[in-house]
Amino acid sequence: MRDMHRFCLQLYGIALVAACGDSTTPRAPVATVEVSAATSGVAVGHTLQVSVVVKDAGGHELADRAVTWTSNAPTRAAVSGTGLVTGLALSGGVMILATSEGHSGSLTLTVVPEITGEWNYTEQFSIGIFEGEVTCSDTGSYQFSQSGDQVDGTKAQVGTCLGSLASSDNTSGAFAISGSLSPTHLRFSDSDCLFEADVLSPSPSTLSGTVSCGDWSGTWQAAPGGAPVATVDVRWDVQTLVGASVKLVAVPRDAAGHALSRAVSWSSDNGSVAQVSGDGLASALAAGSAHITATSEGKSGSATITADLVSFAAVSGGFWYSCALTTTGAAYCWGWGGDGELGTGFRTPARAPLASSAAPLAVTGGHTFATIAAGLGRACGVTTDGEAFCWGDNSSGQLGDGSTTSSLAPVPVGGTQRFARVTVGAYHTCGVTTANAVYCWGQNGVGQLGNGSTERSSSPVLVAGDSLFQSVRAGWAHSCGVTTDNVAFCWGYNLDAQLGNGVANSYELTPVAVAGDQRFVAVAAGATHSCAMAPDGTAHCWGHPELIGDGSGITQSTPVPVAGGLTFATAGAALAAGQENSCALTSAGAAYCWGRNVVGQLGDGSVTARPTPVAVVGGLSFASLSVGLYHTCGVTTGAVAYCWGNNGNGQLGASTTELCTVSGLTSPIACVTTPIRVSGTVQVGVVAERVAGLDARVQVSTSPAAPLNRNPTAMPPMIATGIRGLVPGAPARRLRQP
Repeated sequence: MRDMHRFCLQLYGIALVAACGDSTTPRAPVATVEVSAATSGVAVGHTLQVSVVVKDAGGHELADRAVTWTSNAPTRAAVSGTGLVTGLALSGGVMILATSEGHSGSLTLTVVPEITGEWNYTEQFSIGIFEGEVTCSDTGSYQFSQSGDQVDGTKAQVGTCLGSLASSDNTSGAFAISGSLSPTHLRFSDSDCLFEADVLSPSPSTLSGTVSCGDWSGTWQAAPGGAPVATVDVRWDVQTLVGASVKLVAVPRDAAGHALSRAVSWSSDNGSVAQVSGDGLASALAAGSAHITATSEGKSGSATITADLVSFAAVSGGFWYSCALTTTGAAYCWGWGGDGELGTGFRTPARAPLASSAAPLAVTGGHTFATIAAGLGRACGVTTDGEAFCWGDNSSGQLGDGSTTSSLAPVPVGGTQRFARVTVGAYHTCGVTTANAVYCWGQNGVGQLGNGSTERSSSPVLVAGDSLFQSVRAGWAHSCGVTTDNVAFCWGYNLDAQLGNGVANSYELTPVAVAGDQRFVAVAAGATHSCAMAPDGTAHCWGHPELIGDGSGITQSTPVPVAGGLTFATAGAALAAGQENSCALTSAGAAYCWGRNVVGQLGDGSVTARPTPVAVVGGLSFASLSVGLYHTCGVTTGAVAYCWGNNGNGQLGASTTELCTVSGLTSPIACVTTPIRVSGTVQVGVVAERVAGLDARVQVSTSPAAPLNRNPTAMPPMIATGIRGLVPGAPARRLRQP
């Protein structure tokens, strides 16, 4: 019995020790359940994995707890025991609930349509401008990828925007789009435009809706695509200069002709002449020709790039572009080309890098020109046999061919006249015949044609009076000329006293003599001022106080000497006037400029306005000068073309990195404040001639108020002050630098 008692006590002790030594921790209760997913939606017929994290009150994750899943609308979105949600029907809000130990978490999902894949589309949009309406029509394809309710992908298109002085090529290779879907609505955008559409079925057979790009608005329509590539078009065959780069655009198409957003590879068959990058930028390395080929899905197309070695004899600065003549009379233009002002026979792509916009391109037609003039939306030239040709915008009849139809290639000016030279204003054009008569054509609302009326003419009309002219220059809305006996006359707009007849009135319908008894051998017409060169090489100006170079700051309605005591050359091409500034050459070829200088158009290395002449830096000797819109160009006696000033659209003929900060603008402007050489290797041993007396080889374009960078929809008021018109007011979708 005693032994049994001892045994029981031992068992009791063991049990007591065991009970006292038990360190097992009770399970912490669930406090929160967190539910999340990669997207907030799931497409019909697709799945979405929903994740759950269970935590205790201290925020510690409890990975071993059981979770049950439920959907409050299982016929629209079902959920499995592992949280895999399947979209079944379009729905605006399905709650997915995860529960563990009486605690729950949830998220709300939408069930959206499925639009993954390629869609062939068309779009039309427009904007009203002061000249009328600009309308864009594009066709192409969207390549949508979809993750739940999030959409991204690419877009490629072929298209054109058309409007008076507001046209552009809208063709582009693939660029990015992104957006989102709701159960009934699609919303996506590229970098510039917003697209929206109602989507009313799980797998729609068509999409259609609205597009808005700032102030632009329109509609778009799309249908499922996916057909294989049948052809590849490459835009365009080009003739350029050694050292230039040209953006080529490949357009894959299916058998029905739809432009497709497909991968493209590029190659050159003559890498020593031209090489091409992966995005179609062809660089001319040496004289010769190369075929540039684009291949997509085994189909190929090609374009030919021809590179020339040239020397320049003359240059003319226009609006957002420039043109030049070689010593053999071939014409090249560069910069903005949406209105046909480059004369290539095609519109250069608006979506192009600056290097491509700056590439000089040959004017088509094979003409041999003696003079060339660049202006607003168009350019003109006179051949060596006296025939005048113009190309570009013709909304006011300013091409002179008897129509108002614009042309991407040179068209002959109507009539039987033989011209010695032409000059291009804003909306009108004038020319001096070989018989010293002046004819003008185009807009005439303020008498700029000088024929005594205000009716525009699409064919040349004779300027009133019996004077014989040796030269004429067209300004923004006025014209000036010098007779064979060295008397200056002006006609047209005169609100800023730019006619120089002693008054500042509305306009004059026929030529009026410039006041005073000073004789002149050359004249230049700007926007709000004019200048002339006396036989002794003294420059005189009149009109707007900031531009006339006398330093007085006072509007002058009669000629006043330009300050500084400089003696200039008397050749017509040695004097140039534009919207913002004027320039002149000394007999030694040194260039001096004066006026406004917001983007370095005076060439003195600054952006400081100069009320009196300052030397263009660089020590270059020029044979001729031309003042465009916010930029200036010249050809040296060594036959090299240089430009300086605004380069937002490649109008300087070279790719640059310098920027100018302009007061009142939110972004800096591409510019060069000192002369930079136009792209193209110069032939050795060629000399550009400076011819005294007449306008020699080049006509100076004269330029009105207008945006600093090309903006087809925000055209300028007639007269500018300060930096009015510098800021583009239209969406950049057609001008974007990729």
